[in-house]
Amino acid sequence: MAVIFGAILILFGFACGIAYAVWLSRANAGVVIPLMRTAPTQPRASTLLNIGAVVLVIWGANLMTAEVGPWAFVLLFIAVLVPFNLVRFRHNARVDALAQR
Repeated sequence: MAVIFGAILILFGFACGIAYAVWLSRANAGVVIPLMRTAPTQPRASTLLNIGAVVLVIWGANLMTAEVGPWAFVLLFIAVLVPFNLVRFRHNARVDALAQR
């Protein structure tokens, strides 16, 4: 049962991470979002979504650790980093394409 509940929490965290990245992308429509620095515009609600995503994923991974072992923390890294990077890469490619026109 803990694995199911942990997986649900990780999925909710993944969804919060996607919502955070999309919100951040829309707030910085014409600007490249840097990887290691803060974006020029950082809405407070998107920051709360990011914190919520991290908390949900950590909580879910901790619940799953007894059954899945250390692989739960691999899920943690994937669920936290993948949504932001996918949206950021797509956003930056779109901004670069518009700048070249």
